[in-house]
Amino acid sequence: MTIRQALILAAGRGVRMGPLGQNIPKGFIALGSTTLIARSLELLAAAGMAEAVIVTGHLAEHYDALQPPAGLALTRLHNPLYAEKGSFESLRVGLAAMRGPFLLLESDIVYEPRALATVSASPHDDLILTSGPTGAGDEVYVWADAQDGAARFRGMSKDRRAHADDPFGELVGISKMSQRLAHELLQHAAEARPDADYESAVVRAAARVPIACARVDDLLWGEIDDAAMLARVETGLWPRLVTLA
Repeated sequence: MTIRQALILAAGRGVRMGPLGQNIPKGFIALGSTTLIARSLELLAAAGMAEAVIVTGHLAEHYDALQPPAGLALTRLHNPLYAEKGSFESLRVGLAAMRGPFLLLESDIVYEPRALATVSASPHDDLILTSGPTGAGDEVYVWADAQDGAARFRGMSKDRRAHADDPFGELVGISKMSQRLAHELLQHAAEARPDADYESAVVRAAARVPIACARVDDLLWGEIDDAAMLARVETGLWPRLVTLA
């Protein structure tokens, strides 16, 4: 299954980033001479994506002025309800532009190229990428069951005690979705709570569409939700990531 589209959720207000989040979307946080979103687009282009669709909200004008790398078409869709609803609304807006299987990414993550390669190369139509323990804070844990030689997604939560067994891995924020899964997600749009995040929608859809899980134990990646997480990326992760370029 060849994937040529990527959907990036980038409407969030970045409240926990304090003054920085009031001035720029989290995707425009700078690391060295680049930003989270610029680097992600470069990696998507290098991975063979032909189009990236960004769902904007908070300070959308930053994304309106964003120039994509050569070979990657950039489409921007605005979520006017970004301040009132959760990230599932952004996913719903973005799904309207998906014409086949696609990669789903969060805008506030930094990751090594191996993340995209692992997801794209998987034989599974639907896949959630996880890593080993990061100790980063605010982790989203993923549970899976062994089935037919693969790990089938069962659930995810920030509460490590949500399931009796140990989690399979930690959610990275990069997934692969088929049109079947996209359709199933849209079926629940009318039922979703206003503050519903996209993760809860995926959990619900997984009851009807099997989703595989992949884990890269030593994956270099980080999410930036607050100042402490930014400091972790800047001091411990970014110096290692630049050596892979």
